[in-house]
Amino acid sequence: MTEAVNGAPIGTREEVERIRRVSDQLCSAHADLRDRYLRRALLLDIAILLLSAWIVAMAFLDPAIAPYVTPPRIPGQLWIGLLSIATFCLTLVQFRTDWKSKSESHAKSFALYAEVKREAGYLLASATTIPRREFQRLASRYDMASDVGTGVPESEFLRQKQKHRVKVHLSKALDRNPGIWLPLERLRLGLARRKTARE
Repeated sequence: MTEAVNGAPIGTREEVERIRRVSDQLCSAHADLRDRYLRRALLLDIAILLLSAWIVAMAFLDPAIAPYVTPPRIPGQLWIGLLSIATFCLTLVQFRTDWKSKSESHAKSFALYAEVKREAGYLLASATTIPRREFQRLASRYDMASDVGTGVPESEFLRQKQKHRVKVHLSKALDRNPGIWLPLERLRLGLARRKTARE
């Protein structure tokens, strides 16, 4: 906070830029975690549904057809039992992991930080000096996103930060050269990182 402009105290642009930068990084992290947990939940749901359908089909199939949907040298009743155990175990995994709820929580956090990022961008684009009232409103929304939203796990933080930096690098490279081949640019970035690490 520095001087007043027309009677309105202002916040530092550096702090607004920091809030926007951190919010952008957290948007990337929450979007990645949201999609990851959603994929896991979807695959788990599909596996449980397919196994359940297989069990029902085995129960009502003609005994003459059953060998065609059963692995060789495994009796039909034993196979039904194995499928039932596998379905039960996957249901327990679904219950304990609750990936769908985790995905929804990260989707909510993504929306909160995306709003903060958008508002910070508006403030930075609209004025060279930022009134204190506008800055405090932005800071309050940022704090609310931190308090209400789901945090990024400590074990994921550095990996998500790296993914975000790579995304920013690739985005800038794409702006410079729209025809760039992204896998090659990723390879170049990886080689440059290894060279820097050796030094």
